Amino acid sequence: MFTFNKIFSFASKRLQFYCEYANLSKLKTRKQRKAVYGELFPQAMLNKKHNVPTHMYLANEETANLIDKQLDPFFKQSPCDTILEINPGICLLTKKLLNREKQFKKIVLIEFTSHFVDRLQEMHYLYPDRVKFKQGDFLNIRKLVHLDKIDNGTRVAELLSDLPCKEYHDDTNMILFGVVGCYQFFKHLLNSLMFGNSFLSLGRAEMYLIMPPPTYLQLTCNRDMGYLLYRSTSILFQILFEYRFIDYLPRDSFLPLQSEYCFNKKSKLKKILSIDADKLYLTRIVPRRNLHELCPPEDLRALWYFVTQNCISRRNRIIPNLEKWIPGCGARLLVNNGKSEQPPQFYTDEQLSKLPKFSPPCKVVSTADALPPINIYTEFGDLNPNQMLALFRKFRSWPEYKESSFLASLENTLLRTVTTSDDLNENLAEEEDITTETSNEIQEEINTKKSSKTKRTKKEKPSI
Repeated sequence: MFTFNKIFSFASKRLQFYCEYANLSKLKTRKQRKAVYGELFPQAMLNKKHNVPTHMYLANEETANLIDKQLDPFFKQSPCDTILEINPGICLLTKKLLNREKQFKKIVLIEFTSHFVDRLQEMHYLYPDRVKFKQGDFLNIRKLVHLDKIDNGTRVAELLSDLPCKEYHDDTNMILFGVVGCYQFFKHLLNSLMFGNSFLSLGRAEMYLIMPPPTYLQLTCNRDMGYLLYRSTSILFQILFEYRFIDYLPRDSFLPLQSEYCFNKKSKLKKILSIDADKLYLTRIVPRRNLHELCPPEDLRALWYFVTQNCISRRNRIIPNLEKWIPGCGARLLVNNGKSEQPPQFYTDEQLSKLPKFSPPCKVVSTADALPPINIYTEFGDLNPNQMLALFRKFRSWPEYKESSFLASLENTLLRTVTTSDDLNENLAEEEDITTETSNEIQEEINTKKSSKTKRTKKEKPSI
Protein backbone atom coordinates (compact mmCIF):
# COMPACT_ATOMS: atom_id res chain seq x y z
CA MET A 1 0.00 0.00 0.00
CA PHE A 2 1.22 3.46 -0.88
CA THR A 3 0.85 6.26 1.59
CA PHE A 4 -0.78 9.47 0.41
CA ASN A 5 2.53 11.33 0.22
CA LYS A 6 4.23 8.46 -1.56
CA ILE A 7 1.52 8.35 -4.18
CA PHE A 8 1.97 11.94 -5.26
CA SER A 9 5.71 12.25 -4.67
CA PHE A 10 6.25 9.20 -6.85
CA ALA A 11 3.90 10.63 -9.47
CA SER A 12 5.55 14.04 -9.36
CA LYS A 13 9.02 12.61 -9.96
CA ARG A 14 7.86 10.68 -12.97
CA LEU A 15 5.86 13.57 -14.37
CA GLN A 16 8.71 16.01 -13.82
CA PHE A 17 10.73 13.87 -16.19
CA TYR A 18 7.75 13.80 -18.54
CA CYS A 19 7.52 17.61 -18.65
CA GLU A 20 10.84 17.67 -20.49
CA TYR A 21 8.89 16.43 -23.51
CA ALA A 22 6.74 18.85 -25.46
CA ASN A 23 4.05 16.16 -25.77
CA LEU A 24 3.55 12.46 -25.38
CA SER A 25 3.75 11.83 -29.11
CA LYS A 26 7.53 12.32 -28.87
CA LEU A 27 7.68 9.17 -26.76
CA LYS A 28 7.79 6.90 -29.80
CA THR A 29 8.53 3.55 -28.18
CA ARG A 30 6.99 1.58 -25.36
CA LYS A 31 10.33 1.67 -23.55
CA GLN A 32 10.34 5.49 -23.55
CA ARG A 33 6.78 5.65 -22.24
CA LYS A 34 7.55 3.12 -19.54
CA ALA A 35 10.60 5.13 -18.47
CA VAL A 36 8.42 8.20 -18.01
CA TYR A 37 5.41 6.63 -16.34
CA GLY A 38 6.86 3.52 -14.72
CA GLU A 39 4.12 1.70 -12.83
CA LEU A 40 1.79 4.69 -12.67
CA PHE A 41 -0.36 3.39 -15.53
CA PRO A 42 -1.21 -0.14 -16.72
CA GLN A 43 1.09 -1.45 -19.39
CA ALA A 44 -1.85 -1.85 -21.77
CA MET A 45 -2.26 1.95 -21.85
CA LEU A 46 1.38 2.42 -22.73
CA ASN A 47 1.77 -0.40 -25.24
CA LYS A 48 -0.65 0.55 -27.99
CA LYS A 49 -2.71 3.36 -29.42
CA HIS A 50 -6.51 3.28 -29.66
CA ASN A 51 -8.98 4.64 -32.18
CA VAL A 52 -11.43 6.25 -29.76
CA PRO A 53 -10.92 4.87 -26.24
CA THR A 54 -13.92 4.97 -23.93
CA HIS A 55 -11.85 5.53 -20.78
CA MET A 56 -9.13 8.18 -20.94
CA TYR A 57 -6.83 9.40 -18.16
CA LEU A 58 -5.13 12.71 -17.54
CA ALA A 59 -1.36 12.15 -17.56
CA ASN A 60 0.14 15.66 -17.65
CA GLU A 61 0.44 17.87 -14.58
CA GLU A 62 0.70 21.05 -16.65
CA THR A 63 -2.61 20.23 -18.32
CA ALA A 64 -4.09 19.53 -14.88
CA ASN A 65 -3.03 23.04 -13.84
CA LEU A 66 -4.64 24.47 -16.98
CA ILE A 67 -7.91 22.64 -16.28
CA ASP A 68 -7.94 23.84 -12.68
CA LYS A 69 -7.32 27.41 -13.81
CA GLN A 70 -10.07 27.31 -16.45
CA LEU A 71 -12.63 25.78 -14.07
CA ASP A 72 -11.83 28.11 -11.15
CA PRO A 73 -14.36 30.87 -12.08
CA PHE A 74 -17.09 28.26 -12.63
CA PHE A 75 -16.35 26.55 -9.32
CA LYS A 76 -16.54 29.86 -7.47
CA GLN A 77 -20.00 30.56 -8.89
CA SER A 78 -21.33 27.09 -8.20
CA PRO A 79 -23.41 26.40 -5.05
CA CYS A 80 -22.39 22.70 -5.02
CA ASP A 81 -20.30 21.28 -2.18
CA THR A 82 -20.06 17.79 -3.71
CA ILE A 83 -17.99 16.84 -6.75
CA LEU A 84 -17.90 13.51 -8.56
CA GLU A 85 -14.74 12.71 -10.49
CA ILE A 86 -14.95 9.91 -13.04
CA ASN A 87 -11.81 7.80 -13.52
CA PRO A 88 -9.39 9.98 -11.48
CA GLY A 89 -6.45 7.67 -12.36
CA ILE A 90 -3.28 9.00 -10.70
CA CYS A 91 -5.24 11.88 -9.14
CA LEU A 92 -3.58 14.83 -10.82
CA LEU A 93 -6.81 16.83 -10.64
CA THR A 94 -7.95 15.24 -7.37
CA LYS A 95 -5.04 16.90 -5.59
CA LYS A 96 -6.29 20.28 -6.69
CA LEU A 97 -9.85 19.47 -5.62
CA LEU A 98 -8.58 18.57 -2.16
CA ASN A 99 -7.04 22.04 -1.92
CA ARG A 100 -10.54 23.54 -2.31
CA GLU A 101 -11.48 22.45 1.18
CA LYS A 102 -13.83 25.39 1.82
CA GLN A 103 -16.02 24.56 -1.18
CA PHE A 104 -15.92 20.79 -1.68
CA LYS A 105 -16.97 19.06 1.50
CA LYS A 106 -17.30 15.74 -0.29
CA ILE A 107 -15.26 14.33 -3.19
CA VAL A 108 -16.65 11.14 -4.74
CA LEU A 109 -14.26 9.08 -6.87
CA ILE A 110 -15.54 6.35 -9.19
CA GLU A 111 -12.80 4.39 -10.94
CA PHE A 112 -13.11 1.71 -13.61
CA THR A 113 -9.52 0.44 -13.96
CA SER A 114 -8.45 -1.90 -11.15
CA HIS A 115 -4.82 -0.76 -11.50
CA PHE A 116 -5.63 2.49 -9.63
CA VAL A 117 -7.89 0.99 -6.94
CA ASP A 118 -5.30 0.53 -4.17
CA ARG A 119 -4.09 4.13 -4.37
CA LEU A 120 -7.60 5.56 -4.44
CA GLN A 121 -8.66 3.34 -1.53
CA GLU A 122 -5.70 4.66 0.42
CA MET A 123 -6.87 8.20 -0.22
CA HIS A 124 -10.28 7.31 1.24
CA TYR A 125 -8.61 5.93 4.36
CA LEU A 126 -6.65 9.16 4.82
CA TYR A 127 -9.71 11.40 4.25
CA PRO A 128 -12.66 9.24 5.34
CA ASP A 129 -15.05 12.18 5.76
CA ARG A 130 -14.22 14.04 2.55
CA VAL A 131 -13.22 11.37 0.02
CA LYS A 132 -15.55 8.54 -0.94
CA PHE A 133 -14.34 5.86 -3.34
CA LYS A 134 -16.15 3.22 -5.38
CA GLN A 135 -15.03 0.99 -8.20
CA GLY A 136 -17.39 0.91 -11.15
CA ASP A 137 -17.81 1.71 -14.83
CA PHE A 138 -19.65 5.05 -14.66
CA LEU A 139 -19.26 5.75 -18.38
CA ASN A 140 -21.24 2.59 -19.12
CA ILE A 141 -23.82 3.15 -16.38
CA ARG A 142 -26.51 2.60 -19.02
CA LYS A 143 -25.67 -1.12 -18.84
CA LEU A 144 -26.31 -1.14 -15.09
CA VAL A 145 -29.64 0.60 -15.69
CA HIS A 146 -30.58 -2.16 -18.12
CA LEU A 147 -29.55 -4.94 -15.71
CA ASP A 148 -31.57 -3.33 -12.92
CA LYS A 149 -34.62 -3.32 -15.21
CA ILE A 150 -34.25 -7.04 -15.82
CA ASP A 151 -33.89 -8.25 -12.22
CA ASN A 152 -35.09 -5.22 -10.23
CA GLY A 153 -31.57 -4.80 -8.90
CA THR A 154 -29.99 -1.89 -7.04
CA ARG A 155 -26.66 -1.58 -8.88
CA VAL A 156 -27.21 2.04 -9.93
CA ALA A 157 -28.49 3.06 -6.50
CA GLU A 158 -25.45 1.53 -4.82
CA LEU A 159 -23.04 3.23 -7.22
CA LEU A 160 -24.71 6.62 -6.65
CA SER A 161 -25.36 6.26 -2.92
CA ASP A 162 -22.85 8.96 -1.91
CA LEU A 163 -24.34 11.62 -4.19
CA PRO A 164 -26.84 14.28 -2.98
CA CYS A 165 -30.39 14.48 -4.30
CA LYS A 166 -32.34 17.67 -5.11
CA GLU A 167 -35.51 18.62 -6.91
CA TYR A 168 -35.09 19.45 -10.58
CA HIS A 169 -36.09 23.11 -10.19
CA ASP A 170 -33.57 23.64 -7.36
CA ASP A 171 -29.91 24.56 -7.79
CA THR A 172 -27.55 21.96 -9.21
CA ASN A 173 -27.03 19.04 -6.83
CA MET A 174 -23.36 18.30 -7.66
CA ILE A 175 -20.45 18.92 -9.98
CA LEU A 176 -19.34 16.08 -12.24
CA PHE A 177 -15.91 15.97 -13.93
CA GLY A 178 -14.56 13.38 -16.29
CA VAL A 179 -12.94 12.53 -19.60
CA VAL A 180 -15.48 10.84 -21.87
CA GLY A 181 -14.46 9.07 -25.05
CA CYS A 182 -17.68 7.18 -25.87
CA TYR A 183 -20.53 8.77 -27.79
CA GLN A 184 -23.04 6.40 -26.17
CA PHE A 185 -22.58 8.12 -22.80
CA PHE A 186 -24.09 11.32 -24.22
CA LYS A 187 -27.04 9.40 -25.65
CA HIS A 188 -27.53 8.04 -22.14
CA LEU A 189 -27.60 11.61 -20.81
CA LEU A 190 -30.63 12.26 -23.00
CA ASN A 191 -32.36 9.08 -21.85
CA SER A 192 -31.57 9.75 -18.20
CA LEU A 193 -33.16 13.18 -18.35
CA MET A 194 -36.21 12.20 -20.38
CA PHE A 195 -36.98 8.90 -18.66
CA GLY A 196 -35.97 9.85 -15.11
CA ASN A 197 -33.37 7.17 -14.51
CA SER A 198 -29.63 7.05 -13.76
CA PHE A 199 -27.75 9.90 -12.10
CA LEU A 200 -29.71 12.81 -13.61
CA SER A 201 -32.76 11.61 -11.68
CA LEU A 202 -30.96 12.92 -8.56
CA GLY A 203 -30.98 16.52 -9.80
CA ARG A 204 -29.43 18.86 -12.35
CA ALA A 205 -25.77 17.87 -12.30
CA GLU A 206 -23.29 20.55 -13.37
CA MET A 207 -21.03 18.60 -15.71
CA TYR A 208 -17.53 19.53 -16.84
CA LEU A 209 -16.62 16.98 -19.48
CA ILE A 210 -13.58 16.54 -21.71
CA MET A 211 -14.48 14.93 -25.03
CA PRO A 212 -13.19 14.35 -28.58
CA PRO A 213 -13.99 17.13 -31.08
CA PRO A 214 -16.24 14.99 -33.36
CA THR A 215 -18.52 14.20 -30.41
CA TYR A 216 -18.93 17.83 -29.40
CA LEU A 217 -19.45 18.94 -33.00
CA GLN A 218 -22.21 16.42 -33.56
CA LEU A 219 -24.00 17.36 -30.32
CA THR A 220 -23.86 21.12 -30.93
CA CYS A 221 -24.00 21.48 -34.71
CA ASN A 222 -26.86 23.23 -36.50
CA ARG A 223 -28.78 22.40 -39.65
CA ASP A 224 -26.16 24.14 -41.81
CA MET A 225 -23.89 21.12 -41.24
CA GLY A 226 -26.27 18.98 -43.28
CA TYR A 227 -27.76 15.56 -42.75
CA LEU A 228 -24.51 13.80 -41.92
CA LEU A 229 -24.14 15.42 -38.48
CA TYR A 230 -27.39 17.20 -37.68
CA ARG A 231 -29.65 14.46 -36.36
CA SER A 232 -32.13 13.68 -33.61
CA THR A 233 -29.40 13.44 -30.94
CA SER A 234 -28.20 16.95 -31.84
CA ILE A 235 -31.74 18.36 -31.67
CA LEU A 236 -32.64 16.73 -28.35
CA PHE A 237 -29.30 17.63 -26.75
CA GLN A 238 -29.72 21.31 -27.59
CA ILE A 239 -33.31 21.34 -26.33
CA LEU A 240 -32.51 19.62 -23.03
CA PHE A 241 -29.10 21.07 -22.11
CA GLU A 242 -27.29 24.35 -21.96
CA TYR A 243 -23.70 23.87 -23.02
CA ARG A 244 -20.54 25.92 -23.27
CA PHE A 245 -17.10 25.39 -24.79
CA ILE A 246 -14.35 26.34 -22.31
CA ASP A 247 -10.92 25.54 -23.77
CA TYR A 248 -8.76 23.32 -25.96
CA LEU A 249 -6.62 20.63 -24.31
CA PRO A 250 -3.73 18.72 -25.93
CA ARG A 251 -4.73 15.16 -26.79
CA ASP A 252 -1.23 13.96 -25.98
CA SER A 253 -1.80 14.78 -22.32
CA PHE A 254 -4.19 11.83 -22.00
CA LEU A 255 -3.70 8.08 -22.05
CA PRO A 256 -4.14 5.83 -23.91
CA LEU A 257 -2.79 7.56 -26.99
CA GLN A 258 -4.96 7.91 -30.06
CA SER A 259 -4.04 6.40 -33.38
CA GLU A 260 -4.16 8.58 -36.44
CA TYR A 261 -7.29 8.50 -38.55
CA CYS A 262 -6.89 6.71 -41.87
CA PHE A 263 -9.49 7.91 -44.34
CA ASN A 264 -10.86 6.28 -47.42
CA LYS A 265 -10.82 8.39 -50.56
CA LYS A 266 -14.61 8.69 -50.50
CA SER A 267 -14.91 9.22 -46.76
CA LYS A 268 -17.69 11.61 -45.79
CA LEU A 269 -16.15 12.07 -42.36
CA LYS A 270 -12.70 13.28 -43.33
CA LYS A 271 -13.66 16.93 -42.97
CA ILE A 272 -15.16 16.41 -39.50
CA LEU A 273 -12.62 14.01 -38.01
CA SER A 274 -9.70 16.15 -39.16
CA ILE A 275 -10.89 19.16 -37.12
CA ASP A 276 -8.64 19.63 -34.07
CA ALA A 277 -7.50 16.00 -34.28
CA ASP A 278 -4.65 16.74 -31.86
CA LYS A 279 -6.94 18.26 -29.20
CA LEU A 280 -9.77 17.52 -26.80
CA TYR A 281 -12.50 19.96 -25.77
CA LEU A 282 -13.16 21.04 -22.18
CA THR A 283 -16.87 21.80 -21.95
CA ARG A 284 -19.64 22.65 -19.48
CA ILE A 285 -23.04 20.92 -19.77
CA VAL A 286 -26.05 21.52 -17.48
CA PRO A 287 -29.72 20.49 -17.92
CA ARG A 288 -31.87 23.54 -18.65
CA ARG A 289 -33.57 24.85 -15.53
CA ASN A 290 -36.76 25.76 -17.44
CA LEU A 291 -37.00 22.37 -19.21
CA HIS A 292 -40.29 21.45 -17.56
CA GLU A 293 -41.73 24.79 -18.68
CA LEU A 294 -40.68 24.05 -22.24
CA CYS A 295 -42.03 20.50 -22.06
CA PRO A 296 -43.93 19.08 -19.04
CA PRO A 297 -42.31 15.95 -17.53
CA GLU A 298 -45.18 13.75 -18.68
CA ASP A 299 -44.56 14.81 -22.31
CA LEU A 300 -40.80 14.24 -22.39
CA ARG A 301 -41.13 10.69 -23.69
CA ALA A 302 -43.48 11.88 -26.41
CA LEU A 303 -40.99 14.59 -27.37
CA TRP A 304 -38.21 12.00 -27.56
CA TYR A 305 -40.27 9.76 -29.83
CA PHE A 306 -41.52 12.66 -31.96
CA VAL A 307 -37.98 13.84 -32.73
CA THR A 308 -36.29 10.44 -33.14
CA GLN A 309 -39.06 8.93 -35.26
CA ASN A 310 -39.34 11.90 -37.61
CA CYS A 311 -35.56 12.28 -37.89
CA ILE A 312 -34.79 8.68 -38.79
CA SER A 313 -34.25 10.43 -42.09
CA ARG A 314 -33.88 14.21 -41.88
CA ARG A 315 -35.20 14.29 -45.45
CA ASN A 316 -38.64 13.29 -44.19
CA ARG A 317 -41.20 15.94 -45.10
CA ILE A 318 -43.15 17.43 -42.23
CA ILE A 319 -46.73 17.49 -43.53
CA PRO A 320 -46.86 13.96 -45.05
CA ASN A 321 -45.34 12.46 -41.89
CA LEU A 322 -47.65 14.21 -39.43
CA GLU A 323 -50.70 13.36 -41.50
CA LYS A 324 -49.94 9.68 -40.96
CA TRP A 325 -50.73 10.27 -37.28
CA ILE A 326 -53.40 12.98 -37.60
CA PRO A 327 -55.00 12.95 -41.06
CA GLY A 328 -55.76 16.36 -42.50
CA CYS A 329 -53.53 18.31 -40.09
CA GLY A 330 -51.33 19.65 -42.89
CA ALA A 331 -53.71 22.50 -43.70
CA ARG A 332 -53.18 23.93 -40.21
CA LEU A 333 -49.46 24.17 -40.85
CA LEU A 334 -49.82 25.65 -44.32
CA VAL A 335 -51.73 28.66 -43.00
CA ASN A 336 -49.08 29.26 -40.34
CA ASN A 337 -47.57 32.75 -40.77
CA GLY A 338 -44.53 32.16 -38.62
CA LYS A 339 -41.34 34.18 -38.80
CA SER A 340 -38.05 32.44 -39.34
CA GLU A 341 -35.92 34.12 -36.66
CA GLN A 342 -32.78 32.82 -35.04
CA PRO A 343 -33.03 32.42 -31.23
CA PRO A 344 -30.67 34.63 -29.19
CA GLN A 345 -27.38 33.45 -27.75
CA PHE A 346 -27.69 31.88 -24.28
CA TYR A 347 -24.32 33.06 -22.89
CA THR A 348 -23.98 36.70 -23.86
CA ASP A 349 -20.31 36.84 -22.76
CA GLU A 350 -19.24 33.97 -25.00
CA GLN A 351 -16.84 35.02 -27.75
CA LEU A 352 -17.73 33.44 -31.08
CA SER A 353 -14.19 33.76 -32.40
CA LYS A 354 -12.92 31.33 -29.76
CA LEU A 355 -15.46 28.60 -30.50
CA PRO A 356 -14.43 25.47 -32.45
CA LYS A 357 -15.05 25.41 -36.17
CA PHE A 358 -18.62 24.43 -37.15
CA SER A 359 -19.80 24.69 -33.54
CA PRO A 360 -22.38 27.45 -32.94
CA PRO A 361 -22.96 28.82 -29.43
CA CYS A 362 -25.74 27.62 -27.15
CA LYS A 363 -29.07 29.27 -27.96
CA VAL A 364 -32.06 30.22 -25.83
CA VAL A 365 -34.98 27.79 -26.09
CA SER A 366 -38.35 29.34 -25.32
CA THR A 367 -42.05 28.49 -25.40
CA ALA A 368 -42.75 31.11 -28.09
CA ASP A 369 -44.17 29.91 -31.38
CA ALA A 370 -40.96 29.80 -33.41
CA LEU A 371 -42.32 27.90 -36.40
CA PRO A 372 -41.15 29.17 -39.80
CA PRO A 373 -43.45 29.16 -42.86
CA ILE A 374 -44.08 25.52 -43.79
CA ASN A 375 -45.07 24.09 -47.17
CA ILE A 376 -45.49 20.55 -48.43
CA TYR A 377 -41.79 20.33 -49.29
CA THR A 378 -40.42 21.45 -45.90
CA GLU A 379 -38.26 18.75 -44.29
CA PHE A 380 -37.61 18.02 -40.62
CA GLY A 381 -33.93 18.63 -41.29
CA ASP A 382 -34.77 22.26 -42.12
CA LEU A 383 -35.87 22.98 -38.52
CA ASN A 384 -33.58 24.14 -35.74
CA PRO A 385 -34.11 22.71 -32.20
CA ASN A 386 -36.31 25.65 -31.15
CA GLN A 387 -38.53 25.16 -34.19
CA MET A 388 -38.71 21.41 -33.66
CA LEU A 389 -39.90 21.99 -30.09
CA ALA A 390 -42.48 24.50 -31.33
CA LEU A 391 -43.73 21.99 -33.89
CA PHE A 392 -44.11 19.31 -31.20
CA ARG A 393 -45.97 21.71 -28.91
CA LYS A 394 -48.37 22.57 -31.74
CA PHE A 395 -48.81 18.87 -32.59
CA ARG A 396 -49.43 18.15 -28.89
CA SER A 397 -52.09 20.88 -28.67
CA TRP A 398 -54.33 19.52 -31.43
CA PRO A 399 -57.55 17.91 -30.11
CA GLU A 400 -56.96 14.70 -32.10
CA TYR A 401 -53.62 14.09 -30.34
CA LYS A 402 -54.99 11.95 -27.49
CA GLU A 403 -56.75 9.62 -29.91
CA SER A 404 -54.00 9.56 -32.53
CA SER A 405 -51.95 6.54 -33.56
CA PHE A 406 -48.87 8.45 -32.38
CA LEU A 407 -49.44 7.51 -28.73
CA ALA A 408 -50.09 3.86 -29.56
CA SER A 409 -46.90 3.75 -31.60
CA LEU A 410 -45.00 5.36 -28.70
CA GLU A 411 -46.26 2.78 -26.21
CA ASN A 412 -45.37 -0.11 -28.50
CA THR A 413 -41.87 1.27 -28.96
CA LEU A 414 -41.34 1.69 -25.21
CA LEU A 415 -42.53 -1.87 -24.52
CA ARG A 416 -40.24 -3.24 -27.21
CA THR A 417 -37.19 -1.33 -26.00
CA VAL A 418 -37.66 -2.30 -22.33
CA THR A 419 -37.47 -5.98 -23.26
CA THR A 420 -34.61 -5.72 -25.73
CA SER A 421 -32.16 -2.93 -24.96
CA ASP A 422 -31.45 -0.24 -22.43
CA ASP A 423 -30.36 2.20 -25.12
CA LEU A 424 -33.63 3.46 -26.56
CA ASN A 425 -31.90 5.23 -29.42
CA GLU A 426 -30.46 1.98 -30.77
CA ASN A 427 -33.91 0.75 -31.76
CA LEU A 428 -34.53 3.79 -33.96
CA ALA A 429 -31.58 3.58 -36.32
CA GLU A 430 -30.63 6.81 -38.00
CA GLU A 431 -29.34 7.15 -41.53
CA GLU A 432 -25.60 7.60 -41.88
CA ASP A 433 -24.90 7.30 -38.15
CA ILE A 434 -21.52 8.95 -37.63
CA THR A 435 -20.44 6.46 -34.98
CA THR A 436 -21.25 3.41 -37.12
CA GLU A 437 -19.73 4.85 -40.26
CA THR A 438 -16.57 5.90 -38.47
CA SER A 439 -16.02 2.45 -36.99
CA ASN A 440 -16.72 0.79 -40.36
CA GLU A 441 -14.26 3.03 -42.17
CA ILE A 442 -11.56 2.52 -39.55
CA GLN A 443 -12.13 -1.24 -39.52
CA GLU A 444 -11.95 -1.33 -43.31
CA GLU A 445 -8.68 0.60 -43.19
CA ILE A 446 -7.30 -1.80 -40.57
CA ASN A 447 -8.26 -4.81 -42.68
CA THR A 448 -6.56 -3.20 -45.68
CA LYS A 449 -3.38 -2.67 -43.67
CA LYS A 450 -3.45 -6.24 -42.34
CA SER A 451 -3.88 -7.71 -45.82
CA SER A 452 -1.06 -5.56 -47.20
CA LYS A 453 1.23 -6.65 -44.34
CA THR A 454 0.38 -10.28 -44.97
CA LYS A 455 1.17 -9.96 -48.68
CA ARG A 456 4.44 -8.21 -47.89
CA THR A 457 5.42 -10.92 -45.42
CA LYS A 458 4.73 -13.65 -47.93
CA LYS A 459 6.88 -11.90 -50.54
CA GLU A 460 9.76 -11.40 -48.10
CA LYS A 461 9.69 -15.02 -46.97
CA PRO A 462 12.61 -16.84 -48.67
CA SER A 463 11.74 -19.83 -50.78
CA ILE A 464 13.08 -23.22 -49.66
